[in-house]
Amino acid sequence: MLGAYLAFIPFVVTLTAILKFKMKTHKAGLLGTAITWFIAIFYSKTSVWLLAAAWVYGILVPLSYTLAGFAAWYMTYHMMFHGCFDHIQEGIKRMKGGLVFKTFFLCFGMGVMMLSSGAGFTWLAVVLNDMGISPWAVSILIEGSADPLTQYAYYATPVVVPTLLYGEMFGFTLADLMPMFNRFFWVTIPGFALAMLWVLKEDGHKVSRRDATIVVVYGLLLAGVVNILNLTVDIMAVGILAGAAGMAMLYGAQKIGLFSTSEDLSQQYEPMTESQSGNFKKAIAPLVIVSILAGLWGSFGKPIERMLGVIQIPIIADQTVPFKVMQPAVWPIVTILLMFTFLKPSKKSHSYTMKFIKERWVITQIANWMFAGMVFSYFWSGKVIIDGALVLPAANEHLNLMQSLANFATGWGLHPYIVMVPFMSMFATTLLGSELTSTTFFTPFHFAASKLLGFTQPAALMVGHVVANIGITDIRKLMKNVALIGAYGEEYKALRKTFVIGLIITAATIIPLLSFLWWP
Repeated sequence: MLGAYLAFIPFVVTLTAILKFKMKTHKAGLLGTAITWFIAIFYSKTSVWLLAAAWVYGILVPLSYTLAGFAAWYMTYHMMFHGCFDHIQEGIKRMKGGLVFKTFFLCFGMGVMMLSSGAGFTWLAVVLNDMGISPWAVSILIEGSADPLTQYAYYATPVVVPTLLYGEMFGFTLADLMPMFNRFFWVTIPGFALAMLWVLKEDGHKVSRRDATIVVVYGLLLAGVVNILNLTVDIMAVGILAGAAGMAMLYGAQKIGLFSTSEDLSQQYEPMTESQSGNFKKAIAPLVIVSILAGLWGSFGKPIERMLGVIQIPIIADQTVPFKVMQPAVWPIVTILLMFTFLKPSKKSHSYTMKFIKERWVITQIANWMFAGMVFSYFWSGKVIIDGALVLPAANEHLNLMQSLANFATGWGLHPYIVMVPFMSMFATTLLGSELTSTTFFTPFHFAASKLLGFTQPAALMVGHVVANIGITDIRKLMKNVALIGAYGEEYKALRKTFVIGLIITAATIIPLLSFLWWP
């Protein structure tokens, strides 16, 4: 029991530092890691060198995400320099259709596709605000709409990386996980579609019963599309193709008059001139290119990717970090090179782009690296190296912080534990800063708990944890979006609403989780 209490201390201190004392995220992460090390050294008797290796391991685990993220951010800021998003905004303003259709087309269609392909989509905040949507609602709409497919965003790292890390250890593959994900989407996607409509209504916009019916049907149809894609194409292509399918379904519904046409703002603008149309096509080209490249590779490139294989980066003893030879960063990089042929690079554009990279991307990476020291310090605490292998001796099990937490969490039995899984996910995503870190931390935790409880579908708990990561939007995302449209300080309004949505959606994931008890 002492181990469990000690294991909670870094979490409590870190969360208190961020929420009460408003400490910068990277500093809070460093504080949490320092406390974890102190406990691991003096309670778990863990070697300092092993903890240092655990920190390095935690930094290298999301390396694919780091590389892909850098390429995507560079592409986005280069497009900003050339005014691409201003041209895109002008085109979208002239799109025919009511506010509900436009919001769903932009957020629940284009947003899903772009987020999944690695293209930035925060610029949508400006477009939605120009359409008369309040800052607090803007932030929830652009983040919440894409989040039902968040595990496919950023190149599927919250699913792929834990599978590479723990798949062989615990005996599961991506093919085992995909049918499990399908069960959750029937709940989460229609749920979020209805939640986004509620946000528009709360913001004072007219929403009809017909709109409510249409978006629920749309959510169910999209869930069906995702179910098929999950079983037929590579995970990297699912979000891209689902977003494209979503836009097609929404556009078709609008054309045949299924959506209400209230608040149609397109009549306020003159049709595009030939020059404006050319600028619009040039501006949107990089987003189309990266989506097509990533989508085609995800659909047809799996045999080549499998042939190229995975490189294992040695860290300490028998611990290695898997690194795929075919990196998802390839497609943003290729897109950047193609983009340079019509959005010409220059010394000025490079300086502009790198300025934003340094100001916004670098600090997020530092924060992630600080938190990386916590994740594997928990997992490796109490372990020793024997005959070149990192092992947890039976005599040290009570010293392992991860095992201590699992013992504590399973004390109430299997059913209460399953009910707690989505809320563990909400907690971990908020504290540890990302879906990837949250899932990486809790995957071995859920497998350890399943062993103690005799649950035969531990991978289902991991899948439920990933899906529940969508439940609430991180406060930093809310701040980023409201700041972009000059409304910094209003994020507390968004947090109140997204907490309600998150709580309901997260609770709803308990239903498919419990279904694994009687329908494996």
